[in-house]
Amino acid sequence: MSELVQNSASPDNFYRLFSRLRISGGKWILVQAPALLHMIKMLLAIFLAMGLSMLFNLSKPGTAMITVIIVTQPGSGLVMAKGFYRFVGTFVGVAASLVLAACFSQQPMLFLFAGACWIGLCTAGAITFRNFQSYAFVLAGYTLMIVGLPAALDPANAFDIATTRLSEVTLGLLCAGVVSDVLFPIRLSDMVLTTVNKRFAHFAQFVQCDQGQAHSARSQLDRDSMMLRLIGEVIALENLRTSSTFESATGHVKGDHLRQLNTAFMTVSTTFHSLDQLLLRLRNTGKINTFNAVMMEYDAIVSIMKEDKAEIPAKLQHCRQQLTERLAALRRGLILSFAEMLNLDTTYVNDALLDFDAAAALLQRFTDELRISTRIHNAVINRDNRLPDDISITAHYVNRTDPVMVAMSSLRAMVGFVVSMLFWWQSGWPSGLDAAIFATVVSALFAAFPSPTKTVIGFMQGAFIGGACGFICAYFIQPGAQNFFMLCLSLTPFILVFAWLTTKPQYAGMGMGMLVFFFSYAAVGNVYEFDYVGFLNGMAGGLIGCAIAAAMYMIIDPVDSHWEKTRLIRALRHQVVDGCNNAIPGLLARFESGTRELVGRFAMGHTVPNEDDRGVMGWLLSVFEIGRAIIHLREDIAPKTRSGNNIIAANDQSQQSSDYAYTAIRLSIKTVADFFSAPDTRKLDLALASVLAAIEACRVVSTVEVQALPNYQAVLANLHLIRTSLLEHAVPTAAASAFDPAPAPPFNTSSGINNAA
Repeated sequence: MSELVQNSASPDNFYRLFSRLRISGGKWILVQAPALLHMIKMLLAIFLAMGLSMLFNLSKPGTAMITVIIVTQPGSGLVMAKGFYRFVGTFVGVAASLVLAACFSQQPMLFLFAGACWIGLCTAGAITFRNFQSYAFVLAGYTLMIVGLPAALDPANAFDIATTRLSEVTLGLLCAGVVSDVLFPIRLSDMVLTTVNKRFAHFAQFVQCDQGQAHSARSQLDRDSMMLRLIGEVIALENLRTSSTFESATGHVKGDHLRQLNTAFMTVSTTFHSLDQLLLRLRNTGKINTFNAVMMEYDAIVSIMKEDKAEIPAKLQHCRQQLTERLAALRRGLILSFAEMLNLDTTYVNDALLDFDAAAALLQRFTDELRISTRIHNAVINRDNRLPDDISITAHYVNRTDPVMVAMSSLRAMVGFVVSMLFWWQSGWPSGLDAAIFATVVSALFAAFPSPTKTVIGFMQGAFIGGACGFICAYFIQPGAQNFFMLCLSLTPFILVFAWLTTKPQYAGMGMGMLVFFFSYAAVGNVYEFDYVGFLNGMAGGLIGCAIAAAMYMIIDPVDSHWEKTRLIRALRHQVVDGCNNAIPGLLARFESGTRELVGRFAMGHTVPNEDDRGVMGWLLSVFEIGRAIIHLREDIAPKTRSGNNIIAANDQSQQSSDYAYTAIRLSIKTVADFFSAPDTRKLDLALASVLAAIEACRVVSTVEVQALPNYQAVLANLHLIRTSLLEHAVPTAAASAFDPAPAPPFNTSSGINNAA
């Protein structure tokens, strides 16, 4: 036994243990380095703001410190951007507060009405705009409570209150910006490149997983989750792009490159989705020969993604040059294999060939778009000042927001403001003012979050803990702080722990609540003073205000409600209607970005676990596939495409067949738009019948004069994609109950076409 103890305590064992601890500790520090750096920066910026506030004898150093907490971001450019918009929002809010205080300080009800309207307007702007522009509206709204209300209560000192508030906020912004830009700065450009590289790696890994047996092993849930992840990454990169101009003089140039990269990535990811869904349908319907033929070429394309990124575009170009001939050879082989199977139905053969033609068109489009996207990606990664001259992409990123959600969010903030103000007035409780301030601040601050109710509850939990820690610090620790250094030392453990929580997504709301309440009620100032009763009343008022805001989020238009998801589905369907009716120039880019913007909030807060979420995903997949096919179909039959073709119909019969086909295609687009505008079983049957009639009309043209219909194969492929997607996705479970259960009347395709003509 003694020998065993002696062996375990030998120097070699201690050395090995120390080595393992050192290696493990080094790995932990390497992984946690960004969070640790963020914590240190926030700590130093808070102390700098506190010291300067005390030096300048500002009345509330906590305001400057809270400004630092809110503004501090991982990247220097993000700090500059958020600081700029915070200053703009605060300045506008201060100006509005002075106007309202000057006009309505003697009329409380008019002040209440005007304040509610101002907060509702600012909340609507916060929901409509994105990124830190949204934050500027939030600040402009709740600054009314921090400046306007005290100014209305004390009109003689209104200007002093406003300038002091603006000075404290500006000081906090300067401290956060200086520390972020001087101490180990993390450039926004580096964050952008990291995000771009990660997205490329995720997409490359995902498309390669579709090879061979892996395609059948992947579930629809995996596909849906990846779709939501790609949507979130597109929106994240767009948010970073909008902040890039704050970091360097060439930020706008790099922003243009990122916009084109985002557009190219959206295009190729939608094409991949359409191809993936078509392959899934081929496998599920037992068309194994067609499936294997398509997978052979698909594997050859995506295997190139394993190569070095600099070589991928050239290899994709070489693959694309041979792809048309290989697909034609595969098609001839399929026809021969079908001919040997004498028992096959003609309809089955035609559908199988249509499936192959649609897959072939998608493969060619996917190869072209993947090559362009990779070239732009390489140019961005290499920090090139110019993109290749042969790349020209119409990059329109459209922000789309549900107007009903904007109105309901505005109403929620207004009601929260009115309820909290009435609570203060009717109770006569001095700390009811804290309740009104925090109810308004929280109602506006988290309105644009994916899950505001959960965030507010986490914020309340953190607020309680932060307030309790503030009491411990102010009552037991700070009395022993004899100088500024000791004051900083007494605050450091609390700041570091709370700042660490803000770096964890699941605890970010709680960490923010801890920091805000800690500095709202801690005794920080040139003269130490702590009012025990005032602290308890202020804490209670602040928590009551947060509770009012949480109740508003639960009652008025909850984020996870069935009604909101129904509105989202309606807005998604309208994207297809726009694709059928709006002008073609720039339509594809607007469709891609607008659809992703609509579902962006859903993508960040859901993982498709329940029936409602699966219903939204069903419509989303259908909208992407059908909307994209509709736009390409309209481009293929556009007048400029037809007039630009040098081949004129040889005789009157071919001209009539061509007109008949174009009329049938237009009718099919119209019926698809009618279905997506207000879906029911009758309109679905009409859309399916009209699309099938358009396919038959195109076949008739091909038997008379194939050159009378330019882009014949592409037109047929898009029509077939629309038809199969309607059959597969257009009636998701979540919306099926809304359909008319009555049987659809018979549809006479020829008469419908003639009437449309």
